Amino acid sequence: MLNGYGKRDYNWDFTAEVQHELVQGVALSGGYYRNTGGYFRYSFGSPFSSKQRVTDNLLVTPADYDPYCITAPQNPQLPGGGGYQACGLADINPAKFGQVQNLVTLASNYGTFDSYNDFFNVTLDARLTHRIRLGGGMDTGQSVVDRCFVVDSAQELLNCRVVTPFKAQTQFKLHGIVPLPGDVVASFLFQNLSGPSYDANYSATNADIAPSLGRNLAGNVQAVTIPLVPPQTLFEDRVSRLDLRLSKVFTVGRFGVRGNVDAYNVLNANSVRSVLSTYGARWRTPTQILDPRLVEVGGTISF
Repeated sequence: MLNGYGKRDYNWDFTAEVQHELVQGVALSGGYYRNTGGYFRYSFGSPFSSKQRVTDNLLVTPADYDPYCITAPQNPQLPGGGGYQACGLADINPAKFGQVQNLVTLASNYGTFDSYNDFFNVTLDARLTHRIRLGGGMDTGQSVVDRCFVVDSAQELLNCRVVTPFKAQTQFKLHGIVPLPGDVVASFLFQNLSGPSYDANYSATNADIAPSLGRNLAGNVQAVTIPLVPPQTLFEDRVSRLDLRLSKVFTVGRFGVRGNVDAYNVLNANSVRSVLSTYGARWRTPTQILDPRLVEVGGTISF
């Protein structure tokens, strides 16, 4: 797999951009960006670490795995309130448990691994009278990872196609510089970003699994982690943040002094940035939120 065109991992990037001056001092630009590849975007060793190769355990086949389902817990925060059947799961036959003879081979021997990203960008830049400058724009896109083939276990088909939707990757930004009386300059940055996605990873025990599987898990395993929802389908609220700066330049003898007052997260928003995805009593507990409002005074001296 070290020789031959298309045998090793690769990435292709395509870009198309246009720019147009709407009126004097106001320009609009837009772009389309496509990336297709896979290797550089995933952790080595995961099933998605390469588009070109897979690891096949030669001592087992898909027939050596037994299918089963579990019943999702009742919870109003789960789709449909929970209580649904989570299927597409498989456990290896106990007689085959622990038998390993791995072969790294071409993914094309089993199916097609496709992954791509399509992104769009629109920005506006305006240079107005009185030295006012405004700018901003929108970025949005969709990502697809499709690895819907079986090497060893039929469970590889579970969530084998993951689509990260536009709403998960859409952001708006607005920034500007506005001169004020007294030679003070105000600048700002407003951002509205997509809320974080979260999963519901449930630790299913033998008691949950055995009624469907017809036996306990192989190898005396007591529990396995099962995704109750597909990836990139549940999201927290969007995140908004406003930062401000006031700046003034003083001349003291031969020294130039610039004083700054910076205010971060002016609206003191407490938007959630990440949550626990392990299903349980603490599921969806925030693990990170926006930093609270912060005011910082600083400056520089030039000579």
